[in-house]
Amino acid sequence: MKKNVKVISSALAILAMALFPLLAGAQNGYEISSFEGRFSITFPDKPDYSVEDIETDVGMLKMHTYIYEGSDDVAFLLAYIDYPQDLVEESDADDLLEAAMEGAVGSWGFDMNSLKKETRWHNGNKGLYAKGSTDDTHTAYEVILAGNRLYQLAILQYNSPIDENELNTFFTSFKISD
Repeated sequence: MKKNVKVISSALAILAMALFPLLAGAQNGYEISSFEGRFSITFPDKPDYSVEDIETDVGMLKMHTYIYEGSDDVAFLLAYIDYPQDLVEESDADDLLEAAMEGAVGSWGFDMNSLKKETRWHNGNKGLYAKGSTDDTHTAYEVILAGNRLYQLAILQYNSPIDENELNTFFTSFKISD
């Protein structure tokens, strides 16, 4: 009988040690590290990943999207797309960032002039961050140009303001790899 108790105790201890990283991760979110995407970020939980071809003014491009939709009318998004190198070299980076931001937040019903905007930097790559609210929709959005890659990070929350801890955790966890 004592032998069975010892075996069960040992098995439970091993199981607890095996589950500890999963439980710790659940408390701190779900980290994504993408070698191909050259980034890492922490979502509240495991996001869905998709790749789709999208028609743009410069042709068909692949958009990689990670999205987590929470139960409280909130969505967390990271997307990236690679533009042709010559297009980026011939364009003004500020204009590209402004156009990307205007396209996204405009499609969500936000007026660009009503958003609080600021410039941010990620490993020497310029980003444009904005935060704002309409009647029942709240967003925090950042677009970053790293070479010819455009990253987009967003939180979209309906019916209540975005939780500041979740906002800070999500945006500050984003890292661009070399």
